[in-house]
Amino acid sequence: MLLSECLVSQINIKLMPRIKSFNDDVVLNSAMHVFWNHGYEATSVRLLEKEMGINQFSIYASFSNKKNLFIESIRKYREYVKECVFTDLLRENAGLAELEIFLQNLVQKINEVDGHKGCLVVNTAAEIGIKDKEIAHEIGLYYDFIYEIMAKVIRNAVAKGEVPVNTDIEKQASFFLGIMQGFSVASKTMDANKLQDFISVAIKQIR
Repeated sequence: MLLSECLVSQINIKLMPRIKSFNDDVVLNSAMHVFWNHGYEATSVRLLEKEMGINQFSIYASFSNKKNLFIESIRKYREYVKECVFTDLLRENAGLAELEIFLQNLVQKINEVDGHKGCLVVNTAAEIGIKDKEIAHEIGLYYDFIYEIMAKVIRNAVAKGEVPVNTDIEKQASFFLGIMQGFSVASKTMDANKLQDFISVAIKQIR
């Protein structure tokens, strides 16, 4: 091979894009759980490398920096709860009965592995609040998602006759959004009996 041909060949090799040896969705799921377990500030890049199974270069190449990875993890968490947590409430006809069962099931899960971790987004709101506008925006989107679920459930409950027809749907949706936030925090330390009281009072006030 001529020297000029060799040089062209080397240049072409350098210009070829790197082929990823990992799946973005899989490593992002791992990152979500790391942040969920440890919080944003306490999660180091080294810990992310270990749990995601990729090196720092690959993390930055795919997600730019730790903050962007965290924001993507919050979005991934929203997908996770939609598919794995709020499934029953997302059904078209879900009403007050389904909401009560949903909350009761949450109590049963507090002794499971993830039971005392709370909610990634609620934890983040407590840790970061509005100090970072981009992260706060993602928190707001998550809360909007929960609010819309609660509004739909209460609207269905009115239609089913489970709650009075003059129920203020918007106010009750905001109330139950707060209940979900409070439940997440309370579940970290409160025993099951007190959590049951938490639920029964919340349901009783709307009937």
